Formats: sequence, C-alpha cells, structure tokens
Amino acid sequence: MKILLVTNMYPSKEKAYAGIFVKNQYEELQKLIDNDDAIDIYYMKRQFTSKLGSLIKYLKAFLGFIPYLFKKYDVVHLHFFYPLIYLVWIYKKLYPSCKVVVTFHGIDITQKIHDKNKKHFQKISRAIDYTIPVGKTLASIVQEKLHLDIGSILPVGVNNNIFYVEENVEKKYDFIFIGSYIKRKGIDTVIAAIKKLSNRAITFCFCGSGEYGDELELLRKDFNIVIKENQTQNELRHLLNQSKFFLLMSRDEGFPTATIESMYCGIPVITSDISQFKEQVREDINGFIVGVGNSEALSRMINKVHGINDEDYRKLSEGALNSFKELSLQNVCRELYGIYKKLNQSA
Repeated sequence: MKILLVTNMYPSKEKAYAGIFVKNQYEELQKLIDNDDAIDIYYMKRQFTSKLGSLIKYLKAFLGFIPYLFKKYDVVHLHFFYPLIYLVWIYKKLYPSCKVVVTFHGIDITQKIHDKNKKHFQKISRAIDYTIPVGKTLASIVQEKLHLDIGSILPVGVNNNIFYVEENVEKKYDFIFIGSYIKRKGIDTVIAAIKKLSNRAITFCFCGSGEYGDELELLRKDFNIVIKENQTQNELRHLLNQSKFFLLMSRDEGFPTATIESMYCGIPVITSDISQFKEQVREDINGFIVGVGNSEALSRMINKVHGINDEDYRKLSEGALNSFKELSLQNVCRELYGIYKKLNQSA
C-alpha cells in the first residue's frame, strides 16, 4: 500500500509551531507501517504572507504537485480541506480507485466554506471516501455544510514522548499563551485583560508570533511579561512545565492541540467558551472557561486563580494530567493506519 499525505499545514522557520502535528503524524506513521507499505508527504510550509504572497504561494504549490499526478497511490490523506482539496480532487479523477481521506481541522470548514460556495464544495467533496473531523463540533459543521457522512472523529494526537510532566521544575510563570498572535486566537482579549490588572507581579509568558506582537512588546514595559519566538516542542514542554496555567481565548478552533499538550504536562487551562473548548475543559477539574471576547471576565479569572492555594492547584493539575490519555500521537496514528488498511482492502 502506498500512502500520500497532502497538507498546507507544515512548520517553517517563520512559524515553527504551526502544523507541527502533521509532521509528527508523518514521522510516527513512518515507524508504524509495514515493510511492504510506503508513505510520502507533499506539504506547504506555514508562513506569514500578504494576499498577493498567498496567491503566489498557492500557485507554486499547485504546480509543485504536478509530479505526484504521475505517481500511483492507494490512499491520499489531505489535512486541511481548503484549498488543496482541488489537488486531491484532480488526483481522484486520474486514479478513481484511490481512496481519499480528509481531516478537517477548523477554519478550513468553519470559515472557508460558507453559503456562497458550499454547493460548489459539496460537489468537489464527493471525491472524499472517508472524513475525519478533529472534534464533535466540527463533525456537525462538516455534515451541515458538505452533507458528508463522518468516518471518525479523531484529533491529531499529542506526542507523550515530548509533552509530559518534568520533575522538580520551578514555576516561573503564572500564565502562558502559545500560538499565533492573531485575533482568531483571542490574543486581543488576553492583552485587554492584562491591561485591567492592578497586580503587576503576575507573570506571563507568550510564545508565538503575529500581528499583535508589537502590542505585546508595548505591554511588556508595564507588566511582567516574557516573549519567546520559534520555540521547539521540547522548549515548549519546558516552558509549560514552568507555568501554572495555560491561556487561550480563541474565537474559532477545530479541536485545539495546544490545550491537550498543556494537560499532558499537568497544566490546567483557561479558555473561551466556544463549543470546541467545551469538548475539552471540565470546569474546576482540568481548567476554567470564560466568555469569548470578555476581557473583564478574563481579568477577574486571572486574579482569582493567581491566588489559588497549593492543594486546589494540585487537584487541577492532576485533573489536567488525567485528561485525554487516549489521544496520544501513537494511539491516533495506529487508528489512522487501521483506517488506511481498511479502505485499501475495500478498493
């Protein structure tokens, strides 16, 4: 069996953390597959670009895929539906017996597919043999917008050889944010909440890059803030272990991996109340939920948990650590490989 992964989500020097889970899956699948099987990957690196830059980037990606149209694969697995579904659709036209798997990650279906284009993409998506939304909320949206049956609900997985509790690590930061500094990730809400704090001793660590970077730099003059860029996954693990709480106030997500990675390190989370986070966060067990965009409520929550006693924090940390053990990268990839085999046998 020959397998091809296709994705526009892959880490780059600019965005070292973006799409790392696709790279992790590819590397884990390489270890898992039988000697008679083979797996390749075609990817675009995640980068910050202008609209024109994005157009050029995707044009290059479409041209770069041409050599793969002359290679025969039994299974093609697309991560992130839009817009590379066109490449996979073309490939399926050339090789009808090939089985197409698509993992829906979030904005590829929540934002990119809408009333104006969904009928078109309903036709294109008939090329898909097996759908994998990363969460229950996303599964409902895939069914509603594309009229597709759901194959499996399967998050991308967390590498428990990388994300784990480190022993005897001092807590340097009260709160940590990991991700892109963009409005969709709620970084503006976090910034507004920090500005409302009177306690300047509360410590924050921000890991990432994006359009709100300059605003964070200005905030650093008045508050106890550390900013990190281009951290490796091992460095992120250490920063998580040095932190007490993970913050993410997103307005839209699929099934966020960063929250689960934090939990694997025993770090409770504070998130917005979008339905995707409600699939992950159990209030007072592994974290807390605050209204999306509500900086006032987030500021109050930051003050509240900053004063938490050691015993209550220990219980939260234990609750986080005991969450989603089944979602290890190894377990997820074993399930994926089983899906590939089953589809190939049915060809």
